Amino acid sequence: MADRTLRSAAVMAAGTVLSRLLGFVRLALLAAAIGTALRADIFNAANTIPNSLYILLAGGVFNTVLVPQLVRAIKNHDDGGQDFTNRILTFGFVVLAVVTTACVLLAPAIADLYMPEELHDPSRMAEKANLVFFVQLCLPQIFFYGAFVLVGQVLNARRRFGPMMWAPIANNIVACAVIVTFLFVYRTGDTPATFTHGEQLLIGLGHTAGIAVQLLVLLPYLKASGHTFRPKFGLRGTGLSQTAKLGIWTMLFVAVNQITLVVVTKLALAGSASDDLGAKAGLTAYQTAMLIILMPHGIITVSLATAALPQMSALAADRDLTEVARLSARSIRQTLAIVVPAAAAMIAFAYPIVTVIAGYGSGKNNLTLMAYTLVTLAFGVVPYTIQYFQLRTFYAFEDTRTPFFLQCVIAATNITAALVGVRVLLDEEHLRYSGVMLGGAFALAYTVAVLISRPVLRRRVPRVAGAGIGLPLLAMVIAAALGAGAGRLALWAVGLAVEFSGPIGALLQLAVAGIVLLPVYAGVARVLRIHEVNDVVSMVTSKLPGRR
Repeated sequence: MADRTLRSAAVMAAGTVLSRLLGFVRLALLAAAIGTALRADIFNAANTIPNSLYILLAGGVFNTVLVPQLVRAIKNHDDGGQDFTNRILTFGFVVLAVVTTACVLLAPAIADLYMPEELHDPSRMAEKANLVFFVQLCLPQIFFYGAFVLVGQVLNARRRFGPMMWAPIANNIVACAVIVTFLFVYRTGDTPATFTHGEQLLIGLGHTAGIAVQLLVLLPYLKASGHTFRPKFGLRGTGLSQTAKLGIWTMLFVAVNQITLVVVTKLALAGSASDDLGAKAGLTAYQTAMLIILMPHGIITVSLATAALPQMSALAADRDLTEVARLSARSIRQTLAIVVPAAAAMIAFAYPIVTVIAGYGSGKNNLTLMAYTLVTLAFGVVPYTIQYFQLRTFYAFEDTRTPFFLQCVIAATNITAALVGVRVLLDEEHLRYSGVMLGGAFALAYTVAVLISRPVLRRRVPRVAGAGIGLPLLAMVIAAALGAGAGRLALWAVGLAVEFSGPIGALLQLAVAGIVLLPVYAGVARVLRIHEVNDVVSMVTSKLPGRR
């Protein structure tokens, strides 16, 4: 079972790696096209809102409680879950169409919800109008996001994990093509404060088209998985009353999460909209750093969790609590074996990392503050990973009530720390550090989450041999810290003879650091007998030429 989980995760991880790399190419192109300050924050805020609203209005149910229900339908229904799946898809498509239409009509009010008080100043009317129009252009993404996840979850329930992870590649290709076109058509050598109408149409509709293409890529795989979609209306007799009950708690969960996102977005925009004319760590800096820390999460954590959830759901349905505990803990340890050194690298080499991604054009003026933001966020990667798996364990038991109350604590901690950090500790002169403070709030919130969630999970899943994560995690942290320290020392030594500058120099710095960090990490892990790290090293070295 473990081998099957790893194989499924490897397929998803491969697609996610390429998608994330293209995503960073998109970020680099966007930085060159529109910078990384307020102008970029306006577009990024608008482009984030559709996904946030989708998750708030439907995504929680689609992402969590449907997979166990679909697995049971495929396993227990005489038609292999065909009728159940068709009713779910039809109902979901209709709901998404209605919700998307309503949101587009309410675009000005939705945009106003995310605006900080700084953008309500009469002198900022042009920026405010830009944000509202971008929101209108991007909101149709809600339907395409929702339909993509619905179809993807059907594929996951049928153990076709790859397509959902590979499809975003098409989205990134479309987005990159749009930005390159933008650079050729509108690039003038400077970065004005606002967008023209044509600029907004190209970049806004272009990104929406990318999400639509992402959905279209999945459709052929749905039929290939053995499911033929035919619209089927009506939910009576499907047994979805249990799903509805689960969905209520999930909707409350994501509502709390989205409240946090609204607060964070407003505070980040406040930092970029401040009167200070220097470098700023606003929304673009925060989102870029967040995408960096979520790269190992997306490649490893999501892949393993997606592959493990159907198995945990089946084990939970059979009341095999011992195997649920072992599978959950093993998945966490396997993930941390890669996430921990990645987090250490982000902390130790934050500046060259952000230089490679955003060190182009006007974006290079924000690199220092972006690096600080990455450092504070990176401290939250490990607790975020652990909490992600712990929540999936609750979902395997169809328990969505407990995660909601846990998320309330996380949200309260995050919001309180963010408000204190930005509005209390920072004055107007230092408001440009808002992204740095928001990163620290994120790390604190998920550290608290792990500390309170672990004992609660023990009431559901017993403590069994082979299901611990504390000591392996401590050993991984020691190995990663020694590896990162050796990497920093190597960069200092090389820097005495070679001068690094610009994105190319930063890339060379990361290459040197990686050449030192990874062997040191693997060597210390071998001495400390960290089995998950040794397994990863063995799997990689077995693929080298001359090795069986």
